[in-house]
Amino acid sequence: MFDFVQNNKIAIQVILGAVALTFVGFGVGSYTSAVDDPYLVKVGSAKIYKRDLDRILEGQPSDAATRQQALDDLIRQDLLLAAAQDGGATVSPEQLRKVIAGIAELQENGQFSAARYKEFLAARNLSPEAFEAKISRDIMLQNQINNFAGTGFVSRSMVERMGGLMAQERQVRLLLLKPADFASQVKTDDAALKAFYDANAKRFRTAESVKLDYVVLSPQAVADGLTVSDAEVKQYYEQHKADLAGEERRASHILLSVPKDAKPADKAKVKAEAESLLKQLRADPSKFAELAKSKSQDPGSAANGGDLGFFARGAMVKPFDDVVFRMQPGKISEVVETEYGYHIIKLDEVKQPDFAAVKAAVEAKLKQQKAAGQLRSMADKLAEVAYQQADSLKGVQDALKLQIKHSDWLSRDKKSTDPVLANPKVLDAAFSDDVLKKKHNSEPVDIGGGNLVVVRVADHQPERQQKLDEVRDGIKNELIATQGAKLAEKQGQALLAQLKSGKGIDAQKWSEPLTISRRNPGAMAAADVRAVFAAQSSPLPSFAGSKHDNGDYAIYQIASVAPGAAVTDEERTQLAAAMVQMTARSQLGSYLETLRQKYPVKMGKQQLNDQSEQ
Repeated sequence: MFDFVQNNKIAIQVILGAVALTFVGFGVGSYTSAVDDPYLVKVGSAKIYKRDLDRILEGQPSDAATRQQALDDLIRQDLLLAAAQDGGATVSPEQLRKVIAGIAELQENGQFSAARYKEFLAARNLSPEAFEAKISRDIMLQNQINNFAGTGFVSRSMVERMGGLMAQERQVRLLLLKPADFASQVKTDDAALKAFYDANAKRFRTAESVKLDYVVLSPQAVADGLTVSDAEVKQYYEQHKADLAGEERRASHILLSVPKDAKPADKAKVKAEAESLLKQLRADPSKFAELAKSKSQDPGSAANGGDLGFFARGAMVKPFDDVVFRMQPGKISEVVETEYGYHIIKLDEVKQPDFAAVKAAVEAKLKQQKAAGQLRSMADKLAEVAYQQADSLKGVQDALKLQIKHSDWLSRDKKSTDPVLANPKVLDAAFSDDVLKKKHNSEPVDIGGGNLVVVRVADHQPERQQKLDEVRDGIKNELIATQGAKLAEKQGQALLAQLKSGKGIDAQKWSEPLTISRRNPGAMAAADVRAVFAAQSSPLPSFAGSKHDNGDYAIYQIASVAPGAAVTDEERTQLAAAMVQMTARSQLGSYLETLRQKYPVKMGKQQLNDQSEQ
């Protein structure tokens, strides 16, 4: 999401769990007992709540393994943050400003955009303070990771040896045993099918299911139905030019810096010097660039006469920003104090956003504002019509001009991929007595984001036990697949042993030869590649076996082994970097394990997969 994360992708992947930390086990069972408090896990003095987990999962449905992984990630982060904070680590305002200004999502034409920043925060229901706290946390995490990322060392000889192993080529031929090849040996008569059906009867019960008709009232739907005049758009543009994405201001400044720990007397002396410079500039503004070159203590702009170039609102520290964006071009400010010292600012130029470029965005914004004003009354109308005309959605459609949508079969267990229909609140309404049994419209269901849904049942299938004849073919196919896979593996292992003893090699129906390397495995599965390169390279031919997830059993004949093309300088560099990263991961893992001893990880009362609200 953020550029500074992208620039440190490997390190961030480690902490976010995208790169597996196999050396650190954080299963729930490893946590110690906790005190009486509804948190998930406590790391030292920091607590992780279910809402923290839901936030990083973005409210999407997730299985137990996904939630556990997300929790492990949060634990790793809190361990590193605890160590950083105990070590006195802080994030300066300037660090924070630069990182936020550098976030691509908050930029317009490569420059920080205050308007985009506001929209970004509003879309996520975040205050600036909460977002800045999150970014500060991310910076501290990154700084912790940077202590490990890229610090490992590998010798050239080790890289060359690894490169040789990666480049080594093996010519192989494949013999594939499939479960279907053993179908004739699998019992699929009526007795076998009946026995399987009886033993797995619960699997053949169909869940209670419904088909729904439904309407969605959303802020966007309301906005799409509104019109905004060109005069309204133009008026908004004229009144908010400074806030619209695209306005930039070019300023120059003279900075007299003040150390953070400066005494009041020293600060007063610097300020007096700045006031003296301001008097000179008031008398002769043309000397601004000359004085900036000789007096300014900003190394980034002094040589250019204090020129800071164009920047958008919010790109500078707030006191500086506030002054620049209320000045008129050509004017010189009073002395402005910031955390860096005392500034004298000259506004050189204002670049206004082009009306045509922002017209569509302004029009959409005005529609959304109007929609917000109408949404409540429309929501009330939705509830009223849905209740008064409870036997159909036609009244709702006519009154609010909403499209009636239709679902496929839904059950509580088999949810839709549509986020509206997968919402637990919508399903609860669909299976309620009033909607399911009495055939009424539901009350409007709030699914968040200002979206309201009204559903009614269009069709219903009660839970029932499927008959054997309905599932006969499926059972037969499953028996062939499962039993055939066992037979394929059993015969494959026996044949592999025979081949390794030198018997029956030419009697097999081998595939055409294929040359592979670890560097270029082609379409071969990773498990097969590992098996082939784990096989002995002398004497030849040698043989390797590998069981596939689909039940196939693969036997490979390794006919020849060759060094392969030498790795290139670019590949050598990449390989060395990868090996360094592996070393760094190992070091980080050891460090995390040490931190886990220092900051105990305790399980709380809240259960990982408990769906109740806190």
